[in-house]
Amino acid sequence: MADLLRLALVGCGRQMQQNLFPFLQRIRGYQVVACVDPDLSLAAEVQALARGAVCADSIEAIDLKTVDAAILAVPPEPSYRLTRQLAERGVDCFVEKPAGPSTDALQDLERVVCRSGRHVQVGFNFRYAETLQRLHELSTDIRSSPCSVTIDFYSRHPSAPQWGVDTTLEAWIRHNGVHALDLACWFVPSPVVQVDAHAIPGAPDRFQVNLFLRHDDGSLSTLRMGNHVKRFLVGVEVQGMDGSRYSAPSLERVTLELSDGLPYGQELHSTRNLDHGWARSGFGPELQAFVDACRATRDGHQTNGHAKDAPSITDALAASVLCDRAMEELNAAGENGSGLLKHPVQAWA
Repeated sequence: MADLLRLALVGCGRQMQQNLFPFLQRIRGYQVVACVDPDLSLAAEVQALARGAVCADSIEAIDLKTVDAAILAVPPEPSYRLTRQLAERGVDCFVEKPAGPSTDALQDLERVVCRSGRHVQVGFNFRYAETLQRLHELSTDIRSSPCSVTIDFYSRHPSAPQWGVDTTLEAWIRHNGVHALDLACWFVPSPVVQVDAHAIPGAPDRFQVNLFLRHDDGSLSTLRMGNHVKRFLVGVEVQGMDGSRYSAPSLERVTLELSDGLPYGQELHSTRNLDHGWARSGFGPELQAFVDACRATRDGHQTNGHAKDAPSITDALAASVLCDRAMEELNAAGENGSGLLKHPVQAWA
């Protein structure tokens, strides 16, 4: 047992119990040594499934010398504070997005993580979804030149203000739509130089948002997202200057829609949902990547705060900056950074 990674699970509520721990149970190479939650009944529920773990209401109540790494699933404010504290104490961390309550907090956390040299990974699980991984790989060549990326990202929740954010719109963008912003930066790593944001209000606390990101290399990312849907939807499309267009209309398949500018329609990848969501959600692969990176760190391979290709605090910070800019645009009295026509053009006769 000495070679197993010793894990603390911090925050044993719904996200840990429904999404993270079930996938963690399918991974080898670790041992859960502590279950931590201010609500001891929640910690005890996970402890009952993690044999040999201690139960505690705070990280101060456990001996961190017995912990190599921690998985945190708590609200943004304690997430920032606890990740900071654990990294400074030499503990690697997996932290659910957004990893902090503000851009300033994430800037501070980035400095702490870089100084500590610990591996701190942020839970942008869609980067690990098998279909999006395959689309990313297949579109490598066309993304090496200016390209167009369209991301559809819809989910029902949050459908009310949460985590100290005053409006449903901002709560949704900062805590769910941030996934789409991270995907945009992952598919087009060229720096974002312009953000245009437009919201279409629907029923109370329902909305659709369109974001347009212009990148330094001339690429354009279009994000269509919102909470007006009844179920969860994700899709990504990449179109290159060579006339090709790769499409993942869902988390199940990738097709080549256009080849040399002509309709093609060949299916390049498909995922059958026979693995209880392992390939689709990305939770399992990202936790596997975290465990593997932490074991490498423990064996003496320094990561300087992140492992290759793993979403880091720096990525969370970049997404937070874009959230800030998007909210500035959406709050700009409806102008959204675009000039208004003095005489609106009639759309149809």
